[in-house]
Amino acid sequence: MCRFCKNNVEKEAVVVAAVDYTVLTPWICFISRLSTRFVGGEMSRMGFGPGQFFLLSELYVEEGISQDELSQRVGVDKSNTSRALAKLENFGLIQRKNDPNNHKVKKVYLRSKAHRVRKEFKEIQQQWNEELLKGFTKKEKAALITSLIKIANNAEAAFNQKICPGNKVQSCRTNCPGY
Repeated sequence: MCRFCKNNVEKEAVVVAAVDYTVLTPWICFISRLSTRFVGGEMSRMGFGPGQFFLLSELYVEEGISQDELSQRVGVDKSNTSRALAKLENFGLIQRKNDPNNHKVKKVYLRSKAHRVRKEFKEIQQQWNEELLKGFTKKEKAALITSLIKIANNAEAAFNQKICPGNKVQSCRTNCPGY
């Protein structure tokens, strides 16, 4: 039984008028939960947990950023970031160093172990991407990515301006044309 449209998934899907297909949140949450479960299984096979996946992803894009900036980029509060980074440290994947210009700031760097698992990490991302995009044409994939970037930019702006102005989220990737 499909949890969204209440149809028997073994039968051909039929659009049900009672479901509002214009509401994005249930779909985004559903995809996010399944993505976390998939990534969690793969990450545990590698010897560490899914909770650190987004931090590690961001550090592969740019290491040497502060803990605060990392928190902003992934949209996680500072205490959760600190706990997740402690786990990554325990796994031997990252190292935190004091900023020589400001000892209150900790910079985060990848260790050699993180560089060694990077290829496998990227393969996990690619494998999940392929599963999610099965049946899409190149044109549909490009349109979807463009739309998701717009949605992410809108979500970031709404969060920062209206929802929680004291706790900014700032992600380079949503504004980065090369991402």
